[in-house]
Parts: sequence; structure tokens; C-alpha cells
Amino acid sequence: MKARYFLFLDTKDWSRWLDLFTEDATLLVDTAASTFARDAKTLPKVVGRDALREFVVPNLDKTPTVHHGHTPIFEFHSETEASGIWAMEDVVEFTDHTVHGHGHYRETYRKISGEWRFASVHLTRIRVVTTHRG
Repeated sequence: MKARYFLFLDTKDWSRWLDLFTEDATLLVDTAASTFARDAKTLPKVVGRDALREFVVPNLDKTPTVHHGHTPIFEFHSETEASGIWAMEDVVEFTDHTVHGHGHYRETYRKISGEWRFASVHLTRIRVVTTHRG
């Protein structure tokens, strides 16, 4: 599921990317490096698949991105609920600057009709390098 998340995000396959989420999924993105996710600056929490579309697609549709996930840690709480942490690295090339980040995806998952979906995604960063152009 996470491999599809990265593939669909980086190739801008929005309908397939959004289908990976529950209808009530939440997304929280740290905008700066934190002290292990305790004191980061964050964007407002995005709630619901429609809000995900409104937030992510206009901001990243024309923006080249590269996402990598590594060394997942999973906990299964029941047959239909789980959580995970993924080490991550991303490169996001905005018009006037590039962000190269390292951190973790902290996620919860829910199994619906036999398919695992993201119920929440929180991107925490421990290192961010921003390169300005111009």
C-alpha cells in the first residue's frame, strides 16, 4: 500500500492515490524539522478524502516529487486496525525552491471490505534542506 502511495503521488495519479485513503482519513504535515514530532510547525490538519484532494492536488499536481520509504515498523491492533512508522526521504521541486526532507511517516490503517486503507498520515521531519533558485 505504501509503495502505491509513493508511486501514485509521484506520478500524479490522483484518483488511485486518493483511493488508498478512508473517507474520513486525516493528513498532518510538518513544515519544518522537529524534535521527534513534538514541537514542529505544521500545516492545518486535513480531514476527509475530499479535503485531501483539495489540499494536495493543486499544490503538487505540477510539482516534481520523489518519495522513498524505508524500514517500516508495524503494529497490528486487530484484524482491521494497524499502525506503522516509515523512515522517509523526499525531494519536492517547487517553482522557486526545492525541499529535500528526511523524517518519518506515522500512520494508522483500517481494513475496509478486505482492503487496507490509510486512516491517518502524519509526516514528521527531522531534517529539511531548502535550496532557493534565482
